[in-house]
Amino acid sequence: MKMNPWTLSVLLLLAGPLGADPGWHVEYPDSFCVVEGSTATIPCSFTHPKVHRRTGVVLPVQRVVWCPDHEICHGTTPNVYDSSNVRADSRFLYLGDLVRNCTLKIIKTVKQDAATYRFRFETNGRGYTGPIGVRVRVTDGEDVKVRSSVTDHVVKEGGQVTLTCTSACSFHQLDVHWYRNCHALSDTGPALHLSGLTNDDTGNYTCSLDSSGQKTSAPWSLLVVEDEGFHWSVHLKVAVVKGVVLAVLLLLLAGAVFAKWCSNKTKHI
Repeated sequence: MKMNPWTLSVLLLLAGPLGADPGWHVEYPDSFCVVEGSTATIPCSFTHPKVHRRTGVVLPVQRVVWCPDHEICHGTTPNVYDSSNVRADSRFLYLGDLVRNCTLKIIKTVKQDAATYRFRFETNGRGYTGPIGVRVRVTDGEDVKVRSSVTDHVVKEGGQVTLTCTSACSFHQLDVHWYRNCHALSDTGPALHLSGLTNDDTGNYTCSLDSSGQKTSAPWSLLVVEDEGFHWSVHLKVAVVKGVVLAVLLLLLAGAVFAKWCSNKTKHI
């Protein structure tokens, strides 16, 4: 079957350099969910032969590119990131390198960011584009909620609880902000682990998918109460110790009185 030259060129661009080692590969998730207004990180890794198998020529990566809705992502194809022409004001931040990591971060996503993104890397004029791409879906995130590892909102002192921020999206790679009584906490990530609870941990907890707090969950209330059993045990031990000390003092006093009585009796004999 005779193949159209343009079709052949496309296949070569997708498959990588002609006669190249099969080690050319890009790995990223097939699909990815992002909440509008949030910041998300798309994990990505790539591999390629460091040296050409036949010629022995070293193949350092010289350019990396991320493109939306394009199967080849080469040349002047519209892109969201190009290492040879970095835009300082771009919301698309490349967290990878020129060796193996091709992770991409999307800051303050908008509806228009929904697309299928592909990564391409080039070495000495040769290049390879991950053919499958990662489909990014953008949702409004209205159903952001806080879920707890415990069913009761009342937890005893010294206990622990894990709060998880959930929505229609998987939060594996989303930036999550946590608040207690509207005050920002230093903890970030989809899960908030609270252990060794004290009364200071009592309050209303919320999570947000952006720093502006526009995508914020309904509050989840936590009440930390005194562990009565623990404190009763402590008070009992203190009372026992005090009783023993008092008994010892009484014995010593009785011994001293008895010794003095014996001494006086001996003098009168």
